[in-house]
Amino acid sequence: MTFKNLLSACLGVWFLVTPWVFGFADQTNALLACGILGGLQFICSLLALGKSGKKVWQNWVCFFIGAVYIVLPNLYHWDMMEFFVFVGLGFLTMLVNYSNLYSDMN
Repeated sequence: MTFKNLLSACLGVWFLVTPWVFGFADQTNALLACGILGGLQFICSLLALGKSGKKVWQNWVCFFIGAVYIVLPNLYHWDMMEFFVFVGLGFLTMLVNYSNLYSDMN
């Protein structure tokens, strides 16, 4: 549980810095979306450390943020590299948080 939440927090930090990594920091809406969603994922993942189960709202928030990451490249028409990184890591975000929501330990 703790490892999965830390992984989710690291993914949140990655999404927070992607505008500068991929060079689309000049797109204000994309910058704000990545900043807000990445920061929210980081904070919620840290708040969920050591918790699992269907009633942990922080994991639900991170799960749905992962779904938004999948849609984001389609909204801003990014290049192929950004598209695959966002979609792939969005699915990874969803899978990590889904495994926290429905773990075998409950």
